This record gives sequence, C-alpha cells and structure tokens, in this order.
Amino acid sequence: MRALAVAAAVLLVVTGCSGTTPTSSPTHHPSSAATSPSGPPTSPSSAPTNTNVPASLVHDRYVALASALHQRGVAIWWETDLVTKWLQGPAAFDQAINRLAQLGKVPGTAGFKVSDEIGYGDGLQSMSQATNFLTQARQRLAQVAPGKQILVDAVVPELGCLPWRGGVQLSCADQVRQKYPAATAVAVESYLRAHLIDRLDLSTGLLSDSTYAQWGLDRKTAQTDIWNRVRSQGWGSMTILQARKALAVANGYQGSADQAAADAATYIDVPVAAGAHAVDIWTWRQRYQGQIVSLLAPSLQTNPLWTELLKRRQQGVQLITHMTPSMLPTDPSSYGHECDLAAQAFTTVFVAAGTGQ
Repeated sequence: MRALAVAAAVLLVVTGCSGTTPTSSPTHHPSSAATSPSGPPTSPSSAPTNTNVPASLVHDRYVALASALHQRGVAIWWETDLVTKWLQGPAAFDQAINRLAQLGKVPGTAGFKVSDEIGYGDGLQSMSQATNFLTQARQRLAQVAPGKQILVDAVVPELGCLPWRGGVQLSCADQVRQKYPAATAVAVESYLRAHLIDRLDLSTGLLSDSTYAQWGLDRKTAQTDIWNRVRSQGWGSMTILQARKALAVANGYQGSADQAAADAATYIDVPVAAGAHAVDIWTWRQRYQGQIVSLLAPSLQTNPLWTELLKRRQQGVQLITHMTPSMLPTDPSSYGHECDLAAQAFTTVFVAAGTGQ
C-alpha cells in the first residue's frame, strides 16, 4: 500500500515541473514482510549444516537461506523495515530489535538494513524525526549486536531534478523537498555527518528519458551529473556509499541486449566510476503490487541483463540483491541451484529478517 501511495504522491508533485515520476526502487520491499521466523528443517543439500549457528535458530528458514549463501562466499545483511516497528511503538520496536540481536550471531552477518527509502513515504515526517529514529536504532543495535553495521536505503528525489542547473530544474527540486522533508539532500547529509549510517544505498531519483530530452540531455548524462555532484559533496567520505536500482520485472528482465548494456552503464558503471563501492540490484524474486517480479524468468534462463551482471562481477564490481525464503523453491536441488546462481553474480545479499510488518 505504501508503494502505491508514494507513487501517486510523487506523480502529483513532479508533474508540475516535468510530467513524470522519479524512477527508483519500489518503496516497499516485500522481503522484509515475511512473518514466520521458522519453518521445516532444511535439507543439508540446500543449506549445509552450520554448527556455528545458535541452537535456537537451527531450523529457522531465514537463517538457513543466509547460511546457504554464506557457504557460497556471499556476505549477509539482514533486511527489515525497522522504521515501521519504531513508529508502532516501543513493544514492536523491542521485538524487532530482539530478533535482529539473534540474527546478528549468524555467521557471515555484516550488518542490518534498517530502512527502505528513509523519509520517502515511510511515515517519517521530518528530519528531526528521522534523526531520532536512526539514533535509537543505532544505539539499540550497537548494544545487542556490537560490531555490526547499519545500512539505510535512500532515494533523494531532488537529485533527479538537477537543481544546480537552475530554472525549471530548481522548481522541480523545491516541490519534492517540500513533499519529503526527511529525504532531502540536506537531510541525508545531516544523517551522514552525525555518523548515523555506516552504509548508504543511494537512489538518485532519475526522471524519464522524455523529461531529460526536454532539458537537452539523456538519462545516463543526468546520472553522471548527479553522481559527480554527490562526489563533490563529499558523501563518500562520511559513509560507505552504494548505488541502487530496481531492474526486476514480471517474468524476469525483458530488455534487449542493447537495453541491458545501457541499463548496466547507467545504473552500475556511472555510480562505480564516481566512487560507489557496490550496486544494489532489486531483486532476485519478490511479490510486488500483486505480481511476482524477478531478474531471471521462472525458468532461470539467462537474459541480457544477467550477462551484463556477470560481466561486471568478473570485472570486480560488488553487486547486491535481495532474497527471501518464501520466494524460493522447496525442493533441495532447486533451492541449492538458485543459491548457486545468486552467488555467481552477487557478492552480498540482503536476506529477509522475518520481522513481519
């Protein structure tokens, strides 16, 4: 529901200056919404037994997925919408924190992704409220999972407007700043300066090709301009900066080889050239707005985007995706095959934490 509401709101805001909506990852990732932290015992062929997993989590299906990926050399971040829990009150927040405390003990855990697009339709209405959330989340997680990092998703819609160019671009940016005061460039930089975010997954809020054509440029040029601006602002010196982009669609990526090459150049190569340490590609497979979207087709047959991802991985680019056990096959052979495939392209996976909504 949040994704639909945000999309409608952005359409109304940006239409005044461009007639299009900023393109970013969907504002709600169903991977964090699974409600049952446990499931049937997992076959050794799909998730090899890891004797270092706490006894209470041995039959936890989320931990089984994390363990299977970790044993294939993949780093694990637990993904949860901690903002929703915080807004629900202390009891819900404490419950989620306790769950993350358990998961922090799982081998291969690097940290926790605690927010989807902070301040962008998530219920945080101001910079001060978002700062309060981040402060409390950081303090609590440092207590229960010392040494684990905090990662935050952010879409900064004003960046896609290119406001430093002035004119209609500045007007576009002013409108979205008013609509999302906790997701402005000033707000995000304040969170970074306060050392509240160890890693930032940044979506630049790119607009449509037709909008940029009206402004005399294309989307890749706009992306380059934005990331150069981000680099000049020094964000990379305040956090580990990563890029993010949703490329999953129903039945897998549908673009041609030329489109895949263009997407990889715009959403991977440009940010990496500007200093992004990794690129988050949403998503392996998720249910979103009534349909299942994925990078690969249900048959898992390769496609032009997958070819580009493998090429970037071979070049040493760090790539990330999202996985949840509820979207994986139940038979051990197929389960293990999907983990193998994911490990071919991705160095890190955001695994659903099973904290519910």
